[in-house]
Amino acid sequence: MTPTAIDLFSGCGGLSTGLLDAGVQVVAGFDKDAPSIRAFDYNHSYRGCSGHILDLAAASGEDLLKLAGVREVDILAGGPPCQSYSIAGKRMGLEDERGGLVHRFADLVREIRPRVALFENVPNFARFDEGRVLNSLIEMIEQSGYTVRHAILNAADYGVPQGRKRVFVVGIAGKRKDFDLPPLPTHSEAPSLFDETQAYRTAEDAIGDLPDVWEEAAKGIPNHEPTMHSEKMLEAFSRLEPGMRDKKSFHDRLHPERPSFTLRAGSGNFSPLRPVHYRYDRVVTVRESARIQGFEDSFIWPDPLPRLQQYRQVGNAVPPPLARAVIEHIARYVGWELKPEKTKGDSSTRPPAFTTTHEDRHADRMTRLRGASLGRG
Repeated sequence: MTPTAIDLFSGCGGLSTGLLDAGVQVVAGFDKDAPSIRAFDYNHSYRGCSGHILDLAAASGEDLLKLAGVREVDILAGGPPCQSYSIAGKRMGLEDERGGLVHRFADLVREIRPRVALFENVPNFARFDEGRVLNSLIEMIEQSGYTVRHAILNAADYGVPQGRKRVFVVGIAGKRKDFDLPPLPTHSEAPSLFDETQAYRTAEDAIGDLPDVWEEAAKGIPNHEPTMHSEKMLEAFSRLEPGMRDKKSFHDRLHPERPSFTLRAGSGNFSPLRPVHYRYDRVVTVRESARIQGFEDSFIWPDPLPRLQQYRQVGNAVPPPLARAVIEHIARYVGWELKPEKTKGDSSTRPPAFTTTHEDRHADRMTRLRGASLGRG
């Protein structure tokens, strides 16, 4: 039997993508953000997974199962909003209503009783309030009858061309002395004859084959569109060496021979700076950002999602290869024989992603430029 999963706080579905790629049948994703669910549906419905707009603070486990059309699931996965714990955020923790969703996740584990509970968040979550919030989450899941382990993983160690750390908390039903985290890394900075790792995937590995945004070939690549920069910003980018940060604008420039810097999402009216391409004097596109996160090019953000939404959804996502590595590791302990071909789906069966032309989208953006788009923010 193919194991099944529900994805909570799914966003556009990076975690779901990784689970599906591993051979887990994700049956539903839930998030209260409608634009994220639009992207989620477009990229997962053809793989047998439906997205639902839902406030998880008020939904019961029974509600989730009913909407997913199942009586039970093997995996309950999710990453509650991280802004309450992120170093880049206000770090209000449980005082923020979003922070309280951490305990809501544990409540839903108790209600649904999956075989596996899979939680992820920013690394600072593990250190917040001297680890008390993490420990309370672990204790709640353990009280529901699970053996719980946690670890901070670097996505670069699992084939993602980005230095991005996330904390994972995994619970397996029953008492399991043999269960452990983390999975063995598949990649490292300096592989040797004494390990089986490959070299870290670099920014050039991820995006080096993509044409520049102003080339004709770029028009045929989904979500690979330009950001407009002022002449002042273009001049500053031209002087910025690979791997360095601009002292005035704080833009980081990618280094072709290293993994990318950590992509950020932003929230509300805050739009974080995007990394500057290592070769071209511009910030990376949504498509390049998606590749840096480990998404395949078949993952597309369709019309009419604004580009700011696209960037934000990419930055919020769990890198699919990281999610895949974690669930494949768990499967060995639970005894699942994962078969990725069963959950692959056929992306060509989707309706067209775009209802407007490349030129029309560019013209529309030019009417809505803001200071940040021109490098003044």
